[in-house]
Amino acid sequence: MYFFAAVTSLPMLIAGVAGLVLVRTRAGSLPPRTARFATIGLALLLASTVLGMFWQIATPMVIEATGTSLFGVYSFAQWIVTGGLSVAGLALLIAAVLARATPRNPWEAADPGPRPPFIQ
Repeated sequence: MYFFAAVTSLPMLIAGVAGLVLVRTRAGSLPPRTARFATIGLALLLASTVLGMFWQIATPMVIEATGTSLFGVYSFAQWIVTGGLSVAGLALLIAAVLARATPRNPWEAADPGPRPPFIQ
């Protein structure tokens, strides 16, 4: 009966696993930093999802074992951990999208095209 609460997180779990498989199979054709950031970001999001699912399953058991007095402390700790993992995973996915294969020299401006002659 407790396991039905975790069913709501299954789509995120499936999407995370599928994304991780896709990134790892295409890692050879992606820039190394992109593949690394995407892999670590998806792994952190998966860890957050699994911990959230575990917490949804364990919540009734924790309440039965300890009562409601410590439930707020356990919930806050779970929220901090899964929230931190989710934010870090999302930040790394954004970094993977923005990562370049070769860093561009910031002092090198794009060629603006033909320049008019200098007039004094």
